[in-house]
Amino acid sequence: MTTAALYHWRIKPGREDDFAEAWDEGTRRIHEACGSYGAILHRAADGLFWSYASWPDEATRQACFAQNDWFSMDCFRTMQDCVAERFDEVVLDVVRDRLDPDRARRDIPVLTTERLLLRPMAMSDAEALAPALMDAANLTYWSSGPLDSVDAVRSYIRWNVHAPNAVCTAICERDAPETALGWVILIDSRPGVAELGYILRPDAQGRGLAREAAEELIRFGFDTLGLRRIFADVDPDNSGSIALLTALGFAYEGRLKSAWETHIGVRDSLIYARLPA
Repeated sequence: MTTAALYHWRIKPGREDDFAEAWDEGTRRIHEACGSYGAILHRAADGLFWSYASWPDEATRQACFAQNDWFSMDCFRTMQDCVAERFDEVVLDVVRDRLDPDRARRDIPVLTTERLLLRPMAMSDAEALAPALMDAANLTYWSSGPLDSVDAVRSYIRWNVHAPNAVCTAICERDAPETALGWVILIDSRPGVAELGYILRPDAQGRGLAREAAEELIRFGFDTLGLRRIFADVDPDNSGSIALLTALGFAYEGRLKSAWETHIGVRDSLIYARLPA
């Protein structure tokens, strides 16, 4: 169940702006590292500052603070220095949320195959996924070029982790479920139709893992989500991806001229699709 937490503080006179800036930086770090839904900072008429923070569940919130030494960071130290009085936090189970009903992504189950475990991707997967997104050759036909740091990877995957209109699962071996080798994703296009996407780290390629993972998510899309069509958009020169789609039973439907402008220039796009068996 979605969890919210209420925090409130009395701030030392003249330190209000310092506190707000430090809160903003600290909230950004927590959001990127732990997958919170974000937070809002308010100031009441009596001068107290209030923060409302929203989380996927209480276990995620607890783990975030148990696994990270937040208060050793400068922004959190600044917050502490600005506080004259801190009041007890209040934890709530969210019953209705009309702030942004599309913010929370849909529930994603854990799926398994003979060799793989597909679990919801998390912000904590950024370091493991860095080899996939920082390798120039691996991203030749990707929509954007290679990233230059784990922080950039973390920012990049935030959409995959939190998007309400996608099912994004980390590809893991069953005996190492904490290590993401890549991901496979279904992105809503219109009701009943989704786009398939996938990526693997270079060290995980050549063993048929992408095909095994994609086949399982496709099955989930048709059998559980009730999709009537799954399609993929691929660069004409991406022979490996075309071979994978063909092996997955996707049929070639056509070519879109000058459909994309990427880091390698203006590119055509081939459309492949598959319907339920």
